[in-house]
Amino acid sequence: MPSTGLKTKDAILNTLASRHEPFREIINRFGLLLCRQVELHSELPLADVSAMSVAEDRFLGGEALVVGMDSGAFAPALKASAIRIWPVMGVLFPALAEGLGGLGRKLEEDRQWTRLCLMAVVHGDEAALDRAAAEAAVTPDFLLMALRAAYGPCIAAQKQALLSLAPADLWRKSYCPVCGSDPDLATLENHPNPSDFLISKSGELWHHCPVCTHRWRFMRMTCPGCGNQEHENMTRFSLPDSPHEYIHVCEECSQYLPCLDLVERSEPIDFDLAALGLVHLDAVAQSKGYVPLSPAPWTALGLATPVAKAS
Repeated sequence: MPSTGLKTKDAILNTLASRHEPFREIINRFGLLLCRQVELHSELPLADVSAMSVAEDRFLGGEALVVGMDSGAFAPALKASAIRIWPVMGVLFPALAEGLGGLGRKLEEDRQWTRLCLMAVVHGDEAALDRAAAEAAVTPDFLLMALRAAYGPCIAAQKQALLSLAPADLWRKSYCPVCGSDPDLATLENHPNPSDFLISKSGELWHHCPVCTHRWRFMRMTCPGCGNQEHENMTRFSLPDSPHEYIHVCEECSQYLPCLDLVERSEPIDFDLAALGLVHLDAVAQSKGYVPLSPAPWTALGLATPVAKAS
């Protein structure tokens, strides 16, 4: 498996910004936010899951590990994370500062509202999200964006404790086994295991979770959005000078996923920043009318550039 961490994140971001000059501001702003989130992984209080048990059949049937947790158990971590993350977001995106400040005050003062927020972001409760947004006088989309930014470090910190409760290596769903989020990146990798019955020379497909940062194997040539396996309905877009970076599009559901081919790559990769480094391909896919499987914050910008080709 490719290693990580030989370059500093600042150095990686500088390289990405230099490679993709039209997207420099996006890379710098969101890169700083991603770095702040990663810094929190080791600093947040953990929920006690020692008494939690996971039914293996339900897990392998597709129930993410966080489903078995009381969302309220994340309250201390969410508050600690929001205090650190939301002010950074307000500086990076001044138009959001006032709204984020209001959310921060409400999170600190209103325990029941915090509970609604946790139900929304941890377990995907849409009714709770709508109610919490109405009480805070913001849109549900704005609230969910803010909550996800603060919740990501919380579930990332909890990840290893949850993974120890289930046979995570056997998970083959398209979404994350820890938090249930859709992937923001797929990678092709070669790290054969002697126990594998058949080793593919073209690589194994791995998904990366943008929320908790977990990575897991998935089936190749299968749309993670709708399950389509008809190869003729899959399209690939790449740049002429970097074919190892590409977008996989399903023509059945019009969803896409950024991808990296790492089979012949020896240098390390930082998976925390890898999807952001493909923002130029996000722009191309959007310009063609496709929708991201996992809507990272920068994919909502609606940028487009006609520099990719179908291959």
